[in-house]
Amino acid sequence: MIKCNNVQEQAQDLCGEIFERWRELLQSGEFILGDQVLAFESWMSDRCGGAHAVALNSGTDALFLALRALDIGPGDEVITCANTFVATVGAIVAVGARPILADVGDDELLSVETIAPLVTDRTKAVIPVYLRGRPLDIDPIIDLCRSRGVAVIEDCAQAIGTMIDGRQVGTRADASAFSMHPLKTLGGLGDGGMLVTRDPGIAEYARIARNHGLENRNESIRFGINSRLDSLQAAALNIKAQYLDQWLKRRVEIAAFYDDVLSTTRTGTDLGRGKPGNAYYHYVVQSTHRDELQAYLAENDVQAAIHYPVPIHWQKAWLSSQPRIALPTTERLSRQMITLPCHHHLSDGDVEKVVTLIKQFERAVRW
Repeated sequence: MIKCNNVQEQAQDLCGEIFERWRELLQSGEFILGDQVLAFESWMSDRCGGAHAVALNSGTDALFLALRALDIGPGDEVITCANTFVATVGAIVAVGARPILADVGDDELLSVETIAPLVTDRTKAVIPVYLRGRPLDIDPIIDLCRSRGVAVIEDCAQAIGTMIDGRQVGTRADASAFSMHPLKTLGGLGDGGMLVTRDPGIAEYARIARNHGLENRNESIRFGINSRLDSLQAAALNIKAQYLDQWLKRRVEIAAFYDDVLSTTRTGTDLGRGKPGNAYYHYVVQSTHRDELQAYLAENDVQAAIHYPVPIHWQKAWLSSQPRIALPTTERLSRQMITLPCHHHLSDGDVEKVVTLIKQFERAVRW
């Protein structure tokens, strides 16, 4: 089976290096925070042009603590999209704010045009999502929000390696959230996340709040949470980080091949429209025969996934607590999008098989 992700292979490739680092860590007894976490934060800071980087338990906690640091809570509204993992909206609800969902464009991304009509006096933040690792047009969103006194938190959960003007995304707004979940391009062997910000006040809040609000071992200066990145995860991530650019390069190569061959098909090319700086966490195309195409690929040992088949505003969690809304573009794309395999463990032959099968399917289907 040609798989849509390479979680197991990525871990197995580096298990020798990781185990050796873990042996050293076990001997040190430094299991919470410590030098490995500091090293990973330093690497992330360098990656983000010197911004503050605070390692956390998850990308979800990074969103949550960013919202808390910005004093967003009950009575406030936060605008984001519905075609995202549920954690984006879950973090808004967790701080007591009301999520407001905007529709997206044909590239699956939010824009200033879809956000602007939803900004009210109650809007305290906007969370644009770099879905699939695609660069979005963030500067007009930030300009709009700053003119209205609204904060911007960049959801970079899928965007490690995504670039705008040659810079890693996640440093333009008030704060950003990265995920190091095992499925991510740079994933740990368990949960992990990072809050990135150029605001020293937000960074300081997150550093204290992630560790129960403790100023030292016995004194708490605010009530916080337990969101520390484990040293074992940081150690593994420090090793994987050395290979990240190599892995990203291979994803871009595969995407370029897909772009070239699929440009003449009905399925078409990635919905990101070939934007420069795309990290290709996902390569997503669309088909009016999506379910049949997915089944055909599976029958021929190619796994194609759907991220995410049920938009947030169709989820039971939303319908039980929020008003029904219509998001036409989001809904249409949710019925047609399909994720093709795109990761560094794919061979040229694997990628050629995927496009060959898509062409065979299109010749056989009745349009």
